[in-house]
Amino acid sequence: MRFGFFTDLDTTRFCYLRLRRLKEAMKNPQIVDGVMRELSVPSAGSTLSMRKKIAAIDLHIDRLRADKTSVWYGAAPGEVLAAGIFNLRKLDDGAAGKLFSDVASKDELAAPMRLWLSNVMGFTEYKDAPAALPKVDVLTHQVGRLMTKPRIMGIELHNDLTQLEPALERMTVVAPFTHAMYLACTPAFAAEFLLASGNAPDAKRWDPTAFRRKLADRGFGLFLIEGDAVSESLAPRERQLDVKTVMEFINAGKVKGPAGGG
Repeated sequence: MRFGFFTDLDTTRFCYLRLRRLKEAMKNPQIVDGVMRELSVPSAGSTLSMRKKIAAIDLHIDRLRADKTSVWYGAAPGEVLAAGIFNLRKLDDGAAGKLFSDVASKDELAAPMRLWLSNVMGFTEYKDAPAALPKVDVLTHQVGRLMTKPRIMGIELHNDLTQLEPALERMTVVAPFTHAMYLACTPAFAAEFLLASGNAPDAKRWDPTAFRRKLADRGFGLFLIEGDAVSESLAPRERQLDVKTVMEFINAGKVKGPAGGG
């Protein structure tokens, strides 16, 4: 499977898996065998070499992408392959889950998120949010300086697909009091959403943009957390707030309501 010589291995993702990790995965014999089973790749048996197994996977993926009755019709080859690998996360030795930075609960996301906000972005977590404001996991601010303006950002950490809608509702209520609102999750959670969407009864085609559109429709951004690393996968819709309101929020915890929206 070829992805292009100049394709960035770290910014390019398929099913939210970095291309670098996707290529590394296909060097693992257990994952290659698992993908053959998951995608029902025809083969002459387990005696095939790794090279021939990968060639068989590539050929089968091309068939799926050309089949108008398949959910994979027209999908990027990397999407088919990465989704096949993701399906192995609970079946193999855990290697597939690690590729997607899977975690047991959202509590494991808090430390890397807060560390990144503080050390890399220069934000300070807001500890005394007004009681009337629905709780989000991280409410943080940046005080205006020479090259920056006062800024408030809300972040909801998430790792439970069954609770996504309530989380989005909370974010919707808090969003007007922030310049930007983000959902933060692992690539595993984002991939799980795509898989659930692709397996829905009314799904006709694999849609790699389904999760991004769900967030973008509400103006939310997306942070992906991979171990200690945090990256922005989707920029939010920025809102314009009255500076006086922002400073009151930062300094005294008094929310009188935003003066404007965007």
